Amino acid sequence: MSLAVELEIPAKVPQGLTIGDVRRALRLREETIKRALSSGALPSWQIGERRGWRYVTPEGLAAYAHARGLTVYWSEVGEL
Repeated sequence: MSLAVELEIPAKVPQGLTIGDVRRALRLREETIKRALSSGALPSWQIGERRGWRYVTPEGLAAYAHARGLTVYWSEVGEL
């Protein structure tokens, strides 16, 4: 099954997406998102050492989804 990807990122999407934001946008399990972050497949940056918050850019999320044929449900992110 092939899914279309919405590559145009709405202006109101935050520049730092949390794991929860990514999970909702892709409609995947949290464990799946954490594995993608750990492996480097989903690029992110971390604030704080060791157990700090991890953030993903909207562009990184779109690229990850596109490479895997996933749909990004931008309306699920933040308060859009």
